[in-house]
Amino acid sequence: MPEQRIELSDNGASRGAVERRAETLIRRLLPDLGMTPGDRIPSERDLADRFGISRMTVRKAIDHMVAQGQLERRGTAGTFIPEVAVVRPLSKRVSTAISEVVGRRGKLPGSKLLFFEQSRADAHVARRLHLDDGENVIVVKRLRLSDSMPFCVEISYLPSRSVPGLVAADLMGAPSLYALLRDRFGLTFAKSDFQVAVAATPETEANLLGIAIEAPALLMRSLVYDVADRPVEYLISWNHPERVSFESYRYDGSPLTSVYTDWTRSNQGESPGSAADRHETT
Repeated sequence: MPEQRIELSDNGASRGAVERRAETLIRRLLPDLGMTPGDRIPSERDLADRFGISRMTVRKAIDHMVAQGQLERRGTAGTFIPEVAVVRPLSKRVSTAISEVVGRRGKLPGSKLLFFEQSRADAHVARRLHLDDGENVIVVKRLRLSDSMPFCVEISYLPSRSVPGLVAADLMGAPSLYALLRDRFGLTFAKSDFQVAVAATPETEANLLGIAIEAPALLMRSLVYDVADRPVEYLISWNHPERVSFESYRYDGSPLTSVYTDWTRSNQGESPGSAADRHETT
């Protein structure tokens, strides 16, 4: 692909406007060059020559992108597109417990409780949880963190009859909701259905994730079942588009095996997390 030179003169223009424009051009250029997380971006000199602007303007644009977590500097090695912070499994037979998913990448999982209430299920939630309209549910909204960096906002709907006595204080110090539900209420999880789509991020979730309002994000809806095939959680998850990817497996037809401590285990077969089972990353 022939190199394309873009003239973006910073003579007499608003300094801030030129830097923002340079930032936009860098964002567009990287995928055009086929770059993916973990790749080193072109040098400041190369970008300045390509865009026809000063290296100082390019440096300020990159500085802002680094501060926003969109790029990262690695000493004298250069500036890189950050690795995806969280890779979430998409499988009907594999645990989606975030606390362990984050930990397996060498990161410290965290959670901030945003909202907790007992409510009545509307028709949409009731249908998914196999409840009567208006039946009591617990609604839990949490901001999930990886090394203190927010990467998703999750809203869980739990049938109240499955978690009698659950209160907000129970979640304050619990690293994993699934572990709490298993240990205190005896809920043993077996599988989950899921759907992932790109959607415009609502204002509240955008502010929590640090992205623009209505910016595209990865929206996951999931229904989790126990070993008796009863739905025990309906989950809505807004995921940061640059910090989360989803990975699916070809293991779904086999008996459940799980490397995740929050779910049931089986000694049959190999771990679904093995390289042979990976299908694709989204």
